[in-house]
Amino acid sequence: MASFHAIAATSATLQSLLRDRYPRDAFGSGLAIELYQPKDFATPMNEGIAICLWRVTPNTARRNLPPRTDAIGRRFRPSLPIDLSYLIVPFADQAERQQRLLGWLLRAMEDLGPLVATQLNHALAESDVFADVESVDLLNDPLVLADYLTLWDRIKALPPSATYVMRLLLLDSEAGIDEFPLVQERRFDMAKAPA
Repeated sequence: MASFHAIAATSATLQSLLRDRYPRDAFGSGLAIELYQPKDFATPMNEGIAICLWRVTPNTARRNLPPRTDAIGRRFRPSLPIDLSYLIVPFADQAERQQRLLGWLLRAMEDLGPLVATQLNHALAESDVFADVESVDLLNDPLVLADYLTLWDRIKALPPSATYVMRLLLLDSEAGIDEFPLVQERRFDMAKAPA
């Protein structure tokens, strides 16, 4: 189960994996692959790939998780299951190059498949963000029309892009659950007179 660094780790992992798989022989070696915030689309890069985390939602498939227990038996509040929505945009000066980048990007993202802990723990300085058994699903997730309209309203000159969702990221709580022994007997001191 992942610490609070998990959101940053997943974004950095996407950036790192795309950089590693980028076909330098087809596109040259100077392509930027950057993490973007929505405000960065006002003055985008000339050429490269932007990875923008634009929405975080609770995962509705896994609700009411039980308390988490660590390796030595301590109990913590349940993990928070979330989904991360990414907008991935290729930029280029020429339409043909941009479409080639988009085609490569779609194929590369599909080839990534589920991301496992060894990949996710590799991108940040902290190497223990995810437990060894954890993984997250990465899916191409077309948006509903209302979400597209919202994006187009906020990002006026949005080129062809792809939307992905990273499902079932579990954010662990560090808040422990105190456990006390079961009640064995009851005592009522209400009838005693004060001394």
